[in-house]
Amino acid sequence: MASASETICTLVDRRGAVANRDVVRALGVSPATAHRLLQALAERGVLQLFGKGPASRYCLRRIRRRFRRDGLEEDRAWSGVAEAIARVRRIPPEESRSLRYAATEVINNAVEHSRGSSVTVAVDFAAGSTVTRVQDDGVGVFRRVCEDFGFPTPEEAIVQLEKGKLTSDPTQHSGEGLFFSSKAVARFRLESQGIAWIVDNVVVDSAVAGSVVNRGTRVVLDVVRGRTPRLEDVFRAYTDAETLRFTKTRTTVKLGVLSSALISRSEAKRLVSGLTKFKHVTLDFSGVEIVGQGFCDEVFRVFARAHPQVILEPVGTNTAVGFMVARALAI
Repeated sequence: MASASETICTLVDRRGAVANRDVVRALGVSPATAHRLLQALAERGVLQLFGKGPASRYCLRRIRRRFRRDGLEEDRAWSGVAEAIARVRRIPPEESRSLRYAATEVINNAVEHSRGSSVTVAVDFAAGSTVTRVQDDGVGVFRRVCEDFGFPTPEEAIVQLEKGKLTSDPTQHSGEGLFFSSKAVARFRLESQGIAWIVDNVVVDSAVAGSVVNRGTRVVLDVVRGRTPRLEDVFRAYTDAETLRFTKTRTTVKLGVLSSALISRSEAKRLVSGLTKFKHVTLDFSGVEIVGQGFCDEVFRVFARAHPQVILEPVGTNTAVGFMVARALAI
């Protein structure tokens, strides 16, 4: 039979937060006893009190660790955080493995690429969800990618990151870590320079939005109970069974991330950079209002004829864009 403390923790875990009256109903005890039990869990560091009086609520306690970047080892940093999580919430082993993989990859990126002085890891708990935030005070991931590869905007950096296999140091890194991290959790969010790249593996979609993060980089890893991908399945989906190599053969490029107007051949040349690594490329024009003749010619005639093994599939076009794409394809 579960103890009173276990029953309360299960209730908080399921609801995200509880009030004194919730414990009274769940355990059939007096308000004074419910208050005493909640206070004891707060003193043990399991629960955290928010609000005062009738508005007070108890949630699972937030975890926060700050590390110096120099000499930081990602596995040791995460081990301490994972131990703290285990004292507060029981995460299923498969989901815990996925979170560990993504978190250590992200911490490693901060250590090796951010050029900052510190890395902060914070974990919050909601109903059925464990949200981990890894933040550094470095140059910012999109700025670093733009510097290393010559991309002119953060939006173009996001387009390239979403393709996978992008690394500034191919002798030391495969470029797969950030890509697989974005697939290993229920929801992934990469923020820097006031912009966020969001990958939602629950609905299988991605997007770009605004962000309050202007300095450094913040990565948000959301593990949702019963909705988090199995790490083995993620790797299997993108790995050749014989060679065991990363063989992502399809990719979707959301051109609306770049601009609502794509006009020049230079824009097109940056877009098709790296597309020869894929067999099938879906070009999503949702949000693009107009395209230029030069842009379409470079993508759908010049690139397509030079690389016939790559299938280009335009989707989400409005009437004007669809006409220009069809015109380029007909030449």
